[in-house]
Amino acid sequence: REDAPTVQHEADDAKGYRIRRTEETVMALHPTATHFRYPYIYGRYQALPREWPVVRRVLDGRRRIVVGDGGLTLCHFGAAQNMAHAVLLAVDNPAAAAGRIFNCGDDEVLSVRQVIEIVADACGHEFEIVSMPWELAVPARPMVMNASATHRVFDTSLIRSALGYRDVVPARQALAAAAQDLLAAPLERGGREEYAMTDPFDYEAEDALIDSWKRALSSMSPVTWVNEPRFTLSYSGPGGQPRRSAFE
Repeated sequence: REDAPTVQHEADDAKGYRIRRTEETVMALHPTATHFRYPYIYGRYQALPREWPVVRRVLDGRRRIVVGDGGLTLCHFGAAQNMAHAVLLAVDNPAAAAGRIFNCGDDEVLSVRQVIEIVADACGHEFEIVSMPWELAVPARPMVMNASATHRVFDTSLIRSALGYRDVVPARQALAAAAQDLLAAPLERGGREEYAMTDPFDYEAEDALIDSWKRALSSMSPVTWVNEPRFTLSYSGPGGQPRRSAFE
């Protein structure tokens, strides 16, 4: 939430610490200002397009892509149209917006795996998504944009209740459009944006990692369980405990 604890010590996160001090200074000097905490924004003209690592692999004919921990990491992003809409809501509702800080982001937060699948589909491509533990999934780092695979999700309920925010473009639709834009106008190889993404597109190393991981999995000895752990008797999905009596 907007009132959640922020970075208190520069040694913990120098950038986050400077952001906190900037917010406090702005609001102290301009108490009726409205401040928007943007997530990463995606769409045309984005200087750090998270979709590019996927789109370039499509263009390069890659068929395998690495994710960490199933690609389940959630990280808030915002389509450019949606984030502009948030600002215009404050313009239209100055009394409700004055003196407030608002978290902003798409209504739907997509996982890294969903991003890859939507981008690939928009490009008419299909990947084998290779999941491995985050500690091993080095090629997955540029899309997660963090040193760990933990979730980073805003609570956007304040801007929704105070200003009536709703996405003007659904996240999946906006993401597909961003991917198609990059497909039609690819980034410069080795250019500023690729440098900022820090993805080396080292496919030889990626293939070696994937092959090594698959060999490790195939070499594991089978484990025999006296009673195999299951998903509790309340679970009714695939692989669940079969019903054994009329009382279950």
